[in-house]
Amino acid sequence: MNDALDTPAPPEPEPSTHPQQVILLGASNIARAFPTLVHTLRQGLSGPLDILAAMGHGRAYGQWSQVLGRALPGLIDCRIWPHLRSHCSVVPAPLALVTDLGNDLVYGAEAATLLGWLETILQRLAACRATIVLISLPMASLARMTPTQFAWTRRLLFPNHPVTWNTLRLQVDKLDQGMRDISQRHGLHWVETEPDWYGIDPIHIRRACWPAAWDAVFSQWPGWQPGSGGMRSPPGLLESLKLRRLRPAEWRLLGRDFRTPQPVRCDAGYRLFLY
Repeated sequence: MNDALDTPAPPEPEPSTHPQQVILLGASNIARAFPTLVHTLRQGLSGPLDILAAMGHGRAYGQWSQVLGRALPGLIDCRIWPHLRSHCSVVPAPLALVTDLGNDLVYGAEAATLLGWLETILQRLAACRATIVLISLPMASLARMTPTQFAWTRRLLFPNHPVTWNTLRLQVDKLDQGMRDISQRHGLHWVETEPDWYGIDPIHIRRACWPAAWDAVFSQWPGWQPGSGGMRSPPGLLESLKLRRLRPAEWRLLGRDFRTPQPVRCDAGYRLFLY
């Protein structure tokens, strides 16, 4: 008798029931579109989700940043990393988005320093086996910016940081080239920003382009279910307001420290963590 034929086949491994982790690292483009992002992720990924977002207007990668009295830690030091270290062996592997580099340049950091912070963050994500998407700087729209437009943009968004356009442009060019080199070296999924995504505001994706732009970005991830031309149903107004009122794990307001227990939301099919 053939023992090999009589040996029962090993049982099929049970599929993981752990939620799919989605990591969003960025600044104002994520913060502005956050309700749309959450809604798009829930439509484009199957199964339960753990969405971990570290974002915020003016958010820096390597230092505390402050906008209108609200301060947030740099992405490299925020509390998302202890969370990820404690969940590093989860299955399936995380999906990560890294975007909105550049605020640190306005705050006085040089491109080489910011690229070093980016390398550290990418190494941490790689240790979690994450599939990483890195979005380019909006170089085409920045090239159309005049010194006068930059002066008004700086006064509006970064009034306490009197950097000049000539100085900043040199650092932006170095950052752009460094990001491309890093993406190639690490084998990342690189997404080139489309000029049509931007209007008069050269650094923020236009609201009308949010569905299509984010659908194109997330399509780099395995398992993503593309929308029909990016036209997914938008979140409702009440849902959007609820998501915008949520607070991160660590923040300051007018010099006073605040802590927020995480997750900030547990809903049918997903949990939301803000850092």
